[in-house]
Amino acid sequence: MNLLPAILIGGPPHAGKSVLFYSLTHALRERHIPHHAIRACLDGEGNWSQEGEPETVSQIRLSVKTEWPPSFVERITQDIEHRCLPFLVDMGGRPRGTQLQLFRRCTHAILLLREDKPDDTAMWQRFIQENGVVPLAQLYSVQQKEAQITRLKPILEGTITGLERHHLERQHGPAFEQLVELVATLFRSYTPVDLEQSFFQQATGELINLHTFVSSRERWQPEMLPHLLANLPTGTPLSLYGAAPLWVYAAAAAATGQQPLTQFDPSLQFGWAQPLAVETSARQHPDARVDVYTSEIATIVSIQIPTTRLEYFQPEPFPLPPISSEQGLIIDGRIPYWLLTAVVRHYRDQHIPWLATHYASMNKAIIVYSRTDCYQPGDLLDMPSLNRKRSNASS
Repeated sequence: MNLLPAILIGGPPHAGKSVLFYSLTHALRERHIPHHAIRACLDGEGNWSQEGEPETVSQIRLSVKTEWPPSFVERITQDIEHRCLPFLVDMGGRPRGTQLQLFRRCTHAILLLREDKPDDTAMWQRFIQENGVVPLAQLYSVQQKEAQITRLKPILEGTITGLERHHLERQHGPAFEQLVELVATLFRSYTPVDLEQSFFQQATGELINLHTFVSSRERWQPEMLPHLLANLPTGTPLSLYGAAPLWVYAAAAAATGQQPLTQFDPSLQFGWAQPLAVETSARQHPDARVDVYTSEIATIVSIQIPTTRLEYFQPEPFPLPPISSEQGLIIDGRIPYWLLTAVVRHYRDQHIPWLATHYASMNKAIIVYSRTDCYQPGDLLDMPSLNRKRSNASS
């Protein structure tokens, strides 16, 4: 049994779980507490959905009304089971069927409830009790009442306000601050600093800790890329560690040529992962959909993983379609870091003019690599619409 804490955050739909989750993980990072935040739901939400423009988020976010595919549940179950850092787990609002096995992989629970949904409150309390999950807190999300603590023991109880989407200032108030203290104390009890040091010792070649480039109170911004790239060593294997947007990893992978590269994925049992093996092929991967679109300024390769989870160990190289080398390329889609770095290096070696990734939080394409004087890493482009005819390369 994995004894590292895995805290699920559950409750009925539209209570503000994803917003609470976002604030909680940022508060922990401010305290320099290593952990991993995993979204165990098919809707694909993440930090991007809290930080992005509402209209863009509504177009990208999936509406999930059917039971989750067994393959997705199994993948999430393995991620939680193999954790090598403390986890925060964002659950969906109405788990059922095989989804309930995720509860048995978690150690603790935070319930965010609604006063107008007593049946949902009883259901979530039953889930926690029946699956042996230790309750940490039971909070009610309210709009009109004042945020307050009503009980500290045996579990934290109270009300929390202001859980509004796209509000980037993290939560405050007595109940939230006490919740952060509870989680921080639990995570520290498992010496995550010692765990992190052991991961560092297992790194191959020179370790690049991305946390040293951005303080705990800052967020990565595109204009930070030149400084990062200027400080990457050359001619030696590299290991990338730390929470950062996909485009940061993409830029580092593209800039480091053929240097061996590994990156840390806390959901993998062994921690460190190399870029996935890929190849040029017209076939489609059984668990993904890759399409090629063209616009006046760029080719867009869109990679969609319907279950939002892809197995790292693949029997064959991941197929990528051929593209024109006459235009720049924009990579679109929510994909694992170890697939993105592989895709970036694959297309970089085909001598395209420039490479960018779609950053949904800004609905922009961020240049991560360029052979031309027109663009530099960190430059922003308006994201072309994908509502157009696919190119022949994707058929």
